[in-house]
Amino acid sequence: MELNVETIYYLENPEAGIIKFATGSQLKYGDIVKEVFGVADINDLLMMIEYNKSFQESVCKAKGIREDEITLEMIFRVASKQDLVQLKD
Repeated sequence: MELNVETIYYLENPEAGIIKFATGSQLKYGDIVKEVFGVADINDLLMMIEYNKSFQESVCKAKGIREDEITLEMIFRVASKQDLVQLKD
């Protein structure tokens, strides 16, 4: 018996108030990044973090941090057990 286990990712756009979970397949073949962040891919998301002032401000407000503390992992990462509890609820 072969198990096909997928990694689940957590995506959060505090500017738009969107939190989604996606599998690796959805990230690879779907438009989930565009759906959540409005950009085509992760490279564009990195540009948003660096240059989009309103997006930076929304992340800072949501996370209680300064602009120079923003990391990709705050908004796009492998889902943690704590993240998945949200999915269950």
